[in-house]
Amino acid sequence: MKGFLIRLILKLYLSTFRHNLHTDEAVTKLTKEGKRIVFFCWHNQLALSLGQSGIYRFASMISRSKDGDILAPVVESFGHVVVRASSSKGASAGLIEMLEHMNKGYHAAMAVDGPKGPKYQAKPGALYLAKKADCILVPVLCNCKSFFRFNSWDNFILPKPFAKVDLHLLKPIQISESVDKETVEQELAEVQKNIMELTRVYSKDII
Repeated sequence: MKGFLIRLILKLYLSTFRHNLHTDEAVTKLTKEGKRIVFFCWHNQLALSLGQSGIYRFASMISRSKDGDILAPVVESFGHVVVRASSSKGASAGLIEMLEHMNKGYHAAMAVDGPKGPKYQAKPGALYLAKKADCILVPVLCNCKSFFRFNSWDNFILPKPFAKVDLHLLKPIQISESVDKETVEQELAEVQKNIMELTRVYSKDII
């Protein structure tokens, strides 16, 4: 009962945010064509995007942690599918399950530096998933001027009630089909550089 109340309060809290959604034209075109997308954000921005996430059907990867136990039902309550995995246990199985949902028409949503960081250090999971699903990557970045900042590994950001949140679905990132380790490392470095440059622009108040 306690867990249910926490999840209910959290969902109601997230629903108070006033989102301004900014979608790149290429993203709109791809979704209208029925193409699948791997959306990715920073772990500390998860709360900023969740309240607006109902515009797409996602399969979301969430860690097998106590925080994940609270977050997973909230994500499901917005109409999404949850895949539980962690960096140390079940990561490969989690990606396979994500791919299965994408083959059923779901988009994917991942925290690219999660679940344990380091903060703002992209990991290759999103790239591998996009390659296996033969789709593209779309960075999701948010900004907010009224928020709480937690003393966690990622300095998690939680907007204050009724805060204005700018949510940007940015220009897609095209990657190759190759899963060769050297190619993946090179592309990951390019994604890291690109997303950090974009973060300084589109998340300037919370970085």
